[in-house]
Amino acid sequence: MLSEDQKQFFDAFGYLVLRDVFSAEEMATIKRESDEIFAEGLGNRLPSGRAALQPFFERRPFMAGLAADDRIYCIGEDLLGPDFFLIGTEGNLHAGDTLWHGSGLWDETVKSVKIAFYPESLTAGTGSLRVVPGSHRRSSPDLLEPLRHGSSDPESKPFGLEQSALPSVALELQQGDLAVFTEHILHAAFGGHDGRHQHAINFMENPTTESKEKDVRDFYDVSNYSLRPSESYVNSDNPRLRRIVAKNLELGFDIMKGV
Repeated sequence: MLSEDQKQFFDAFGYLVLRDVFSAEEMATIKRESDEIFAEGLGNRLPSGRAALQPFFERRPFMAGLAADDRIYCIGEDLLGPDFFLIGTEGNLHAGDTLWHGSGLWDETVKSVKIAFYPESLTAGTGSLRVVPGSHRRSSPDLLEPLRHGSSDPESKPFGLEQSALPSVALELQQGDLAVFTEHILHAAFGGHDGRHQHAINFMENPTTESKEKDVRDFYDVSNYSLRPSESYVNSDNPRLRRIVAKNLELGFDIMKGV
């Protein structure tokens, strides 16, 4: 369980780093299973650019159970409330720099968390996640708007600075650490090698008002995979896995068959 200080830190700054959550053996299993998934999905070829697969964790036994593991499940419960539910799982192979972005696909009327796994150790110069603390909370006027929607031009200089020089915190991670953040925080990564792994489980708070439910439905409508529960979770013997997709079914969202 997260401490009150950790929960307040997340609300204020939009991120957390949790150290030594998984053992070296568990991380080796995650790496092996993720390699197998990518080999199946990409035909044993390393893509020249970024590649992503969704849903991801559901495709292998150890990873499939992680969303119900106390170490993951309780993060959702502590930050979003006991009735949080699953947005989806994802596997990413990154290539080169990831430029600043952070708007997400919906305004932060509905809270969410991304719990990110990195099978290798990362530093500021080798592709670790960088964040602008507190940037998930928009001011009026929003002075950070130039960064929110991202840029495909690595030569762009927001505020007259190189993208990698903007003030930020680098979340340097060792194997077994987790980065927990909201998609609405401004985030980026620089200096990483092609083919580096980042995998994530994404949770959302239960929308308790009509306007929040509309935002969730609007997000579903513009997404190809998000909020669509996997058939294996819907029919799981694990009550936690069934519970975290029950809201998706209640809202009438499609089931991902065969996963």
